[in-house]
Order: sequence, then C-alpha cells, then structure tokens
Amino acid sequence: MSPYIRTVKTASGATAVQIVYSEKRGSKNLTHIGSAHTPEDLALLRAKAQRLVDGDQLSLDLAVDTTPAGTGTQQAPVPVTSEKAGHLIDTIQRAYRKLGFDEATDGDEVFRNLVIARLVQPGSKLDSVETLAEIGLRSASYPTINRRLPVFATTDFRDRLTHACATYAGIGPGVLVLYDVTTLYFETDEADEFRKPGFSKERRLEPQITVGLLSDASGFPLSVGAFEGNMAETRTMLPMIHTFQESFNVDDITVVADAGMFSSGNKKAIVDAGLHYILGTKFTDVPYPVAQWRKNNPGQDYMDKQIWAYADRTGRGPDGVPHSMTYYQYSWDRARRTLKGIDEQVAKAEKAVAGKIPVKRNRFVDLKAPNKQVNWSLVTGGQE
Repeated sequence: MSPYIRTVKTASGATAVQIVYSEKRGSKNLTHIGSAHTPEDLALLRAKAQRLVDGDQLSLDLAVDTTPAGTGTQQAPVPVTSEKAGHLIDTIQRAYRKLGFDEATDGDEVFRNLVIARLVQPGSKLDSVETLAEIGLRSASYPTINRRLPVFATTDFRDRLTHACATYAGIGPGVLVLYDVTTLYFETDEADEFRKPGFSKERRLEPQITVGLLSDASGFPLSVGAFEGNMAETRTMLPMIHTFQESFNVDDITVVADAGMFSSGNKKAIVDAGLHYILGTKFTDVPYPVAQWRKNNPGQDYMDKQIWAYADRTGRGPDGVPHSMTYYQYSWDRARRTLKGIDEQVAKAEKAVAGKIPVKRNRFVDLKAPNKQVNWSLVTGGQE
C-alpha cells in the first residue's frame, strides 16, 4: 500500500498528524509528525507530512503550476521550503567555542558537527547525518566521517581537547580531581585486541571497553581515556593521572575516588608519586573516635553532618603531617535510610523464622542456632 496521511483527535483536544506506511491485522506502521492546536498549525503539519510522503518521488512535469498561492490559510498554507533549529545550533556552537574546542581542533567542521549531532540525538555515525539534516545543518558524507575518525582517535587530538578543558576549568597546583569508570558494550560476539569481555555490572557477556573519566571538583570533565574491556578498574586510574600530570606539568594533585578504585598498589603508587588521595568508604563497625565520643557523651544524639577526625598513629612525614587522616561523618538522611532498610529486613527475618516465607538471603536470620531465630545482637549492632 502507498503511505497516506491521517489525522487523529488526541485526549487533550489537539489534532495529531501521522503518516501510515502499512497496516497488518489492525496494527499500523506509522510515524507521528506532530500535534496541532490551531487550523494554521494543522496546515503546516499536513504540508510537512506531504513532503515526507512525496520524498524523492519523480512526478510528470506538465509545465502547469497548480499550486495555490500561499496565503497562510488552511486551504492555501504557506509552503515550508526548509527548516533550521537556529537557536539550538547557535547555543551549542557558542558553548563549543567558549570551551576552546574550535581552536583546539583547528576549526574541524566534521568533528564539530558530530558533537552537535551527539548532543541533539545520540546515535551512530550514519544517524548523525540524518540528525544534522533534521536541524538544518549540512553534514559531511558518511565516507568522509569514516576517513576523519582515525584523526579524532589520535593521542595528539585527544590531548588538545583535554588541554582546552583544563584551561577552561583553570587547573593549577593543588588541583582536586575526581575519577570514576564505566563500561561500554558492543552489539557483537566477536572480540578483538581492544573490545574484550570483562567485568560488567549489568552482567553482560558481549565485548566491551572500559572508559575512565577525570573531572574537577565541580564535575567538569577534564580528560577521558579508553582501555581494554577486561582491564581491572583499579589499573586504569594511574595511567590517566600520569598522562594528566605530563600534559599540564602539575605535581600537586589530590585524587578523589570510591573504594572500588583504590587497590593497595594504587595507594602506594599515589603516595610514592608525591600525590594525595581522598578515599570514600563505609565501615561495618563503630570507628574508635566515634565510640570514644559516645562514651564521653552518653545518651546524646549525633548531629547531622557531625565530623570526627582521626590521625594515623604510625608516624608523620618530614613536614609533620600524619601519613593519613580519616574523617568520619554522620548523615541523618543516610541513617534514616539505613534504619528503614534494617526494619524491612528484620520484618522479613521474623516472617522467615515463623515459617511464613522461605528463608532466602537475610543476614538477620541465625541459621546456626538449634532453631531458626532472629539474630537480635546483629540487629542492634546495625542500628548503632
């Protein structure tokens, strides 16, 4: 069947304009063009739908102009010859120049347009051509994009972008950087030297790569790196930091990451390099300074955001600074969520002990006792 245009009334009272491409057993393959609230909007949407239906279809030229003069009415709408998302394009290009990317890439138009397409509608290289056309930008051809990709993947090109980001962020001595990683998988079963199956939080088996990101304290990205998919997350951090140091000749850096990023080797290597680190982690037992505070302040409640400091007693450096400092902070919101989770687990444990539900994974059920019972000492310890 040939595509046709249909209009449908929506629940809000608007008129939806759609192109129906095929019908099978009551199911329609269609594209929604938009919804109109006025006769003028409806005329514009119908004209747009007609252009999409006509596409590149050839017509017999009889040299007779039957097109009514555009008056802006429903019967003779003003023809729309082209569209351009001017405000959107101008905003992205202005930010692109302000970040220094235009200068860093020597005004590379192909790269700039790929960035714009990625921001407007994330998709493949081929999809970017269509995305740019939809917002009124002329894209390079698909073969040209493929030819330029090896240039964009070079270390020199990436370092220039990193330098632009660091310059914009005002990076200097004593900088605090945040680091984390993620994985990107590929829709293929074939692994290669770079795309390899590895640890995946989503439990995927497809080949993947590991991507590391350095940002400043506000979260502004400074540098991105890609690693083999089977490389441990802890092994990606030091290469990223060393590259960042060499690029900007910065020695005094403090690295902030979660416990998953810090292996014992990473800690030693960071200290040996004269850098500092801040490690965020949880403790299962009540830390010593908190226990001492509770002993000295019986019956007193913690204050939200209350902090306790504890200096490493193994020694101090030449500058008199302890080898490490540990800060413990109490958060009322985190405590509320933890206590709520404990209450839910205890309720399930009591039902499991009573035989109302099967015993699954519940740390508050003591299975070593002669009879199943709730481990109340563990519950009390968790609530403290």
